[in-house]
Amino acid sequence: MKKKDYITDTEHKKCQKVAAIFSALEEDDIIILDAGAYGFVVLLYYTSPHGFEAVKTFTDSQKMFDFLWEEWLDSQLIRLLETMHLGDLDYEDIFEYLPQDKQTELMNKRELFLKQADFDSF
Repeated sequence: MKKKDYITDTEHKKCQKVAAIFSALEEDDIIILDAGAYGFVVLLYYTSPHGFEAVKTFTDSQKMFDFLWEEWLDSQLIRLLETMHLGDLDYEDIFEYLPQDKQTELMNKRELFLKQADFDSF
């Protein structure tokens, strides 16, 4: 029986670039694994002794990028919330509360990540 591929070679290469970008950021609770013909697996939110709380599988590099971008941005916003002592706010409210230069800095990171992954802005 022939093994079925769930991801194209082109998408696999694009996903490898996306994985390299976000893996280099060394987020402690997100692990990105190359699952070969099955695509890429993202393991999220490790807690001992239970392991990872969520698992996402990707065969589309754009969807993978968008997901990892949102996870990265949310983690940055949480860190900023902790230093600003604002109480409980949702991510959108935290972002809107930030000074314009900090908002621009975060969004420039997105453009940098897109460029590193050889994507046009989307």
